[in-house]
Amino acid sequence: MSLPTGGRPGSPTAGRMHLALLAALPLEVRPFLRQNRARPLPGVGRPAWEFQAGEGKGGLALTGMGEEAARQAARQVFDLWQPEIIVSLGFGGALLPGLAPGQVVLGASFGHYEPHSGRLVKVEAPAPPRPLLELAQSLESAGLAADIGCFVSTPGIIHKERQGRPLQGLKQPVLDLESAAVAGAAAAAGRPFLALRVITDIAGEEIPDFLRAGWQPGYGPSLTKALGWLVRDPRRLGSMLHLWRRSRLGAERLNQALQVLLPLL
Repeated sequence: MSLPTGGRPGSPTAGRMHLALLAALPLEVRPFLRQNRARPLPGVGRPAWEFQAGEGKGGLALTGMGEEAARQAARQVFDLWQPEIIVSLGFGGALLPGLAPGQVVLGASFGHYEPHSGRLVKVEAPAPPRPLLELAQSLESAGLAADIGCFVSTPGIIHKERQGRPLQGLKQPVLDLESAAVAGAAAAAGRPFLALRVITDIAGEEIPDFLRAGWQPGYGPSLTKALGWLVRDPRRLGSMLHLWRRSRLGAERLNQALQVLLPLL
């Protein structure tokens, strides 16, 4: 979907944005939207909000899960908002030991991984708006554990132990479903790009089979679907509560990280 550059004159979406933030799921950004008193932006074709970013404006849009959804959403909001800086954010899974739940990781490199063939394709990304080491040190100074790693996007949720072994030679690999696609779109747009992920599942932790098999593009499972999982097997409640708690932690840490980083961009 493509919209005219800048939107229609006088429309709610008109005007350039200093920052464009892209996240897959609403639960990833709820604390940020609340703290920044973000205002809904109608007419974008997807859930989107506007917030104050220093002297300018920032826009946050939800892409839905998956690389193709993220790629289409990125192109759409880039055309519409013409952002000066692009930020991709969300949750991620650690492949190797060394990253803790709630830890913030900044992406230094990006790749698309095909688990069935074991093929990793590097995705070129624009330089970040500030040096990553400087941003990581700012996060640490604010009391947030931070690291720099390699973001690897997969076509679906993989079993890390069985399918992630070809990635173990990378430096701090973090798995997600969207960052490589947004990085590629940012490169095409020629804008500075920053990606951050908060760890929600650490090395040795696997997403449960019923969630991995039930993954599909969109903004996350509905309440009806979640209840269906429980009806079929009430023992799943423990796993679901564990992931819910990690997601809440991840969303709070994403908000805290953005409060530190955005004024620096």
